[in-house]
Amino acid sequence: MKINEFVSTLPSNIISGDRVVIPDDFIRRMFILSNLNEGDVFYHLGIGNNPSTLIIAKNEFRVKKAVGIDIDPAVLDEISNKTRSLDDIFLVVGDATKYPLTEASVIFSWFTDDRINSTLANKFESELGTGSKILSIWSPPALYLPNKIDFPILLCEKPFKFGNNVEDQLKSIYKSDCIDFTASWNLADKYIKSFGTVDNAYYRFLVILHSLIIWFNARDLGIACEEDIPPPVKSYVEIMRYFFNIDLSEFLFK
Repeated sequence: MKINEFVSTLPSNIISGDRVVIPDDFIRRMFILSNLNEGDVFYHLGIGNNPSTLIIAKNEFRVKKAVGIDIDPAVLDEISNKTRSLDDIFLVVGDATKYPLTEASVIFSWFTDDRINSTLANKFESELGTGSKILSIWSPPALYLPNKIDFPILLCEKPFKFGNNVEDQLKSIYKSDCIDFTASWNLADKYIKSFGTVDNAYYRFLVILHSLIIWFNARDLGIACEEDIPPPVKSYVEIMRYFFNIDLSEFLFK
């Protein structure tokens, strides 16, 4: 089947990320990177099914206040049942791109929609105070350049630094002007391992698929190191077709 057909078989909440659960140890890594502490007000934009960000921020890092924002009231009802016994945790039903962020000192934002990230980047610039921090996964909002990296966790601090283009951002994050297939594989491997939730039976499949997607995206953005499609890419495309019935051959000829 074509990759679009494969994606269509997956649950919609997996594709949207609405029900992605971030492991507790990963959350702690984010908070350690940002030096979250009792002087902070923490916001999680688009909290989804992740009450642990608020609970860990309050119980372990002793923040003054922890706020979760989501557009889905049913999601927040579920979180409310798990956080109602804790003080200074607040849940807001609303659009994160419209809610005031002026009191936040540390924000976690993991949206994949470029339009949302562009709007939020403008809000971060206009509403947040100097020293405020934005935590994100894999890539920062807009063309922000990170101040700290514990890949795939990135931290940007105001006053924010900006790249002129995606190449600037790439070099800042990955310390390279381009991505070859070895780098694609290593990034996929590190990203999947960092969450620590993938069954070993599916691990290799996910690394292959993810590394191919990374390389094809890099090529389409003009930031792949190779001018021609490297032999490993061709081989793994065949492996995906032969062993997993997923046809990525259309990407070979773009």
